[in-house]
Order: sequence, then C-alpha cells, then structure tokens
Amino acid sequence: MDVTELPGIGKRRAQQLARLGILTAEDLLQHAPRRYEDRSRLSTLVEAVRRGEGLVEATVVQHDTFPRGREQVLKIIVRDSSSTAALVCFGRSVLARMFPLGTEVRVWGQFSLRHGEIQSSLFEAERLPAPPPPLPGFVPVYPLTEGITQQLLRNAVASALERVLPGMEEDLPPTVRNGENLPSRQDAIRALHKPAGLEEAELARRRLVFGELFHFQMDLARAALARRRARHRPRKPPSRSVVEPVRRALPFALTADQERVLGEILADCDEPWPMARLLQGDVGSGKTVVALLAACAAVERGEQVAIMVPTELLARQHASGASRLLAAGDVRMALLLGELGAAQRRELAAAIGDGSVDLVVGTHALFSEGYRYQNLGLVIIDEQHRFGVRQREELLAKADVPDVLMMSATPIPRSLALTAFGDMEISTIRELPPGRQPVTTHLARIGNEERVYTFVREKLAEGRQAYLVYPAIEEGGARELRSVTGMMEELVPRLAPHSVGFVHSRLSEEARNETMERFAAGGLDALVATSVVEVGVDVPNATVMVIEQAELFGLAALHQLRGRVGRGEHQSWCILVYQEPLSEDARERLKVLYRSTDGFFIAEEDLRIRGPGDMPGVQDSVKQAGFLSFRFADIRRDMPTMLAAREAVRRELEREQERKP
Repeated sequence: MDVTELPGIGKRRAQQLARLGILTAEDLLQHAPRRYEDRSRLSTLVEAVRRGEGLVEATVVQHDTFPRGREQVLKIIVRDSSSTAALVCFGRSVLARMFPLGTEVRVWGQFSLRHGEIQSSLFEAERLPAPPPPLPGFVPVYPLTEGITQQLLRNAVASALERVLPGMEEDLPPTVRNGENLPSRQDAIRALHKPAGLEEAELARRRLVFGELFHFQMDLARAALARRRARHRPRKPPSRSVVEPVRRALPFALTADQERVLGEILADCDEPWPMARLLQGDVGSGKTVVALLAACAAVERGEQVAIMVPTELLARQHASGASRLLAAGDVRMALLLGELGAAQRRELAAAIGDGSVDLVVGTHALFSEGYRYQNLGLVIIDEQHRFGVRQREELLAKADVPDVLMMSATPIPRSLALTAFGDMEISTIRELPPGRQPVTTHLARIGNEERVYTFVREKLAEGRQAYLVYPAIEEGGARELRSVTGMMEELVPRLAPHSVGFVHSRLSEEARNETMERFAAGGLDALVATSVVEVGVDVPNATVMVIEQAELFGLAALHQLRGRVGRGEHQSWCILVYQEPLSEDARERLKVLYRSTDGFFIAEEDLRIRGPGDMPGVQDSVKQAGFLSFRFADIRRDMPTMLAAREAVRRELEREQERKP
C-alpha cells in the first residue's frame, strides 16, 4: 500500500517521508523507534523537574508573554498539587486558544528550573476530558526529517497497524521461529510500535533483527550454493610432488593455526566447485607461506598460479621470498612488472602461454591483454582491499573457473567479515609464529620530541634502523602538518652522522623502490616517510617506528605501520607522537593502540569507534553486500544475533536437502 493511502499523508508529506526511506505503509511499519518515553505513570511537577522529564496533569491558571526580539512569546502557566510551571510556547501562540484558563491538561515534557521557575519548552499537551483516558504507556520516538513531526508519524503508524499489519506475511519458517522461540512478525511489529514495556520492545527489536539477518545470510548462502552448482571445477590428480619437498625444506615449523588454515584451503581445492576463500590474520602471522603452500598444491596438479599484489616493491619482495621457499619444489617462477621491456614482455607472455611458468607474481600487469595463461587454476590476491572489483574480475577472466584466495592485510572484524564477505569461506590465523617479540608502544606529546630523537639516535648507534612517519608530503594547508620534506631538513643534522632517506607517494615508483631497497639492504639508517611505508619490504633490522601527529591516522593504519618493526630478533619500539588538543575519537584510538598489539581486538575497536562505513579493507564489499541499509540490525551491537541467524540458515538448508526426494 502506498503511503499516500493512509489518512493525513498527501503528496507533500509523502515526499518528506521518502527522505526517511518510507514509500509504503509496510516501510512505515519497519521504521523503528530510536527510543521510548515512559508515559506509563503520572508525576507531579516537582517530580518531573527532578527526573528531567515526566507526564503531569495540571490546570491552566494563567497566560503570559515575554519579548524575544520582535516577537512576544507565549507562556502558559499550569499548576498541580506540588507547584506551578511555565510551558514556553516558541512559535506556538495558537496554543492560547487551545488551552484557555481553567483547562485541565495532560502534559509530557522535559522540565528544568530556569529563571526561578519550573519551565518546559519541549512538551506535548492535550486537553483532559472527563473521565480522563488511560495513560499512553510507552510512547515511541522516531527518527524524523524536516516537515515530519512525532505526532504525525505516530498517527500514520497507528493507521498502518490497523490497515496493513493484519495482512503482513510471516518472514521466518515455522521450524526456525519455533527453534529460536521467537514471536511472530506481526506480534513483533505491533510490540515495536506499541510495547507494554521496554522489555517487550527489546524482544520485538531482537526478533526483527533476527529475521533481517536470517534472510541476509540465507541470500548469501543460496548465492554461494548457486555459484557452486553453476560452475563445475574439474580436479586432476597430482602429476608431480611439490608440497612435501617444499614443506620439508622450510626453515621453520608451521603454527597450529597455519596447519588448520592450510587444511581448509586444500580441502576446498578437492571440491568439484571453485574455491572462494578469504584468508585473514594479524601482521606477521604467516599468511604468505600458507598461500604459497596452497600454490604448490595447484602446481602439483599441473595448474598455473597468479599472485597479484598492489605495488611493484611488494611484488619483488613476494617473488624473492617465494623463490627461496619454493626452490625445493622446482617451481618455475616469473615476476611480471609494468616496467618490463618489449622483448622481455614477449618472452614472458610466451612462457605463460605455453605453460613453462608455474607461478607468476605481479601487479595489475597480470591481467594485461598481452598475457594468456595456458591453465590458470589459482588466483591469490594479496592486500585485496587495494584492488577494485573490476581489477579483480579482469584477472579472474583469465581462467575458466579458477580457485580464488584473497588475503587481508589486517584482521577484519568478524561481524564485517560475515557481511562484506558472507558468500566466501573465511580462514583466520590468530596465532603468531614463536619467537616474535611484541613491539613496545610509547606515547609522547609534541614538544617532547628531543627525547624521542635521542632514543632514535641511540638505537641507530647500536646498528639498528628506524622509520619516521609524517602525515603530509610537504608543508602547507590550513592545518599545520608535519611533513616529510620539512622534517628531512631538520632530521638530517639531528640524526648525523647516520644516513637518512625519504619516500612519499609523489616520487616515481622507481625512485620509491630504489630508496626502500637501499633501506632494506642497510644502505640507509633512517627512513623518513608518509604512510606509503604501511605496505613495504621486510626489514628485520628496523626496530624503531616513530609516527608524528599520530592522532591524524586511523587505527588500522597505525597498527599496520607498527607492524613494520618487530620482524627480527631484536626488541622493537613504536612511538606515537601526538598533538593536543585531542578529539575524543583520536584519544580513543591512541589508547587502544597503546594498550594492545592484538590486531583482532584493534579491528573490533576500530569498528566501534568509527562505524562500518569507513572500515579499511571492506568498503567496496560492504557497499555490494548492502548491509548498511539494514532497517533493524546494527552489526556492532548484533553480532550474537548474526551468528545465531547464520547457524539457523545452515540448519534450514540441511532440512531442505533432507526433504528433497
């Protein structure tokens, strides 16, 4: 039913309601109150001012006015058994005719002591007939938009409850509703708008959240099932031994988490449908070696593997590490970069095309038109959030039905993972390899930098290396930001005789790579940079990370930057230098990072502080999943319900399979 079919809703009101996402009467019934006012008991005026709000019954004893600019503002004076109060009627002088002297009124309002009297300027009043009607109970307070009042919405909802609710269909199967002991959808909608108490209102909200999340998870599950059924993935038996020789040659043992996750990936690769899996773990948890062992399993079956990374520097690092780790398996590798000359490109394209290359590491150049793969079986996308959907799809188009393994740079909150990547399987590595020393984090105010630089010089003198990160490339703009170019002039003499280099995003990729490689090789003692080093080469000898004006960085970026140190045998430090005054969110971020090095905890706190829309690593997927349009659910609050709905979906799909002949 269109919302204009409800009494009191014409074309103009409908346009205003549309701004709230309300187009139909059904939409109106799903417009959830943001809170409730307890009008289930009467208060005296004295009690109401003590509580800040209340429902009072009183008599109009006087009309008064006071000047406000050129306007005379009406005051209606009311009296009950405890005191008198002034109802201040800004822009509502018509109330003088509605409530003449001697009128008995029932008033709900926010009351306070002002100018020596009890006042309320935020109030709702009605004439009190004899006998008085029942008390309103718990009254919903809705999100509004310009032109729409609470009373208008309440009246419209009341009409919709009467005319539309009886025909509203149940949205949960009986087996699910009975199994979860949930009320019907109609009962929940009615209780949402007209609850007998706050407990009933909360039960109604939880029921509607469950229904919404159940259907969301069911849609994802059915999409995953449809993808599996529609795309048969041929599986060949191994034609050579690669995984075991590589495992035997590893200079370390896999952690229990790495073993478990590798098992999950290899099990996927035995199924008759293509794998779609997200691999996430904290900084330094060993995701890459798991991905490389999965690549070995594909090579064993005669398939090619493509590993796509966001930068050429990272591609070189992956290729270098992979060549060492995979040498025992005789894996034929290639590095595909955009800077290759024409002859090199032709030679590499021929090798990829005839299958004489098993594994290719590269940037977006991997999906260039000039490259055709003979048998691309596994696509690994590292730092998946740095690639757009179109780039990922262009690479996947290079194969018929490839397995896909996406890797996240830092942990994603579980609630976001279940929404943004709900149609994928998710593997999580929580355990860090043994022997890694936690990075010690310190906070310092701007003004105490000399102590920080003294500490940096001491560590450089011991033969260690340091990063110094700043929010801007160069000085300028409305805010005074410390910059790479400005601080280079200051730091070169301050850190002398130690060598200092710099990188930022405006340098050519070739110049950035050259500087980073010099730093990694020990040719530079200190590296001054923007957050461009958030993703960079491993430098085990780097033990100090200084981040100035740290309050300007997001939690995920700060955690990633801190993860650049602590990669070797030496104790490492991260020093967060902040500038006061701090906003409440900035103070919260710095506290979280100071107290914890657990990336999963930090990710959940990041979600709590800034909400889901800005979370790194998931923005594109979040928009595609559409979960920000949930009417009832809030993934920060409703994670237990999300998990319960996911489990209910699993059981319901099992029952569907059992009912099939």
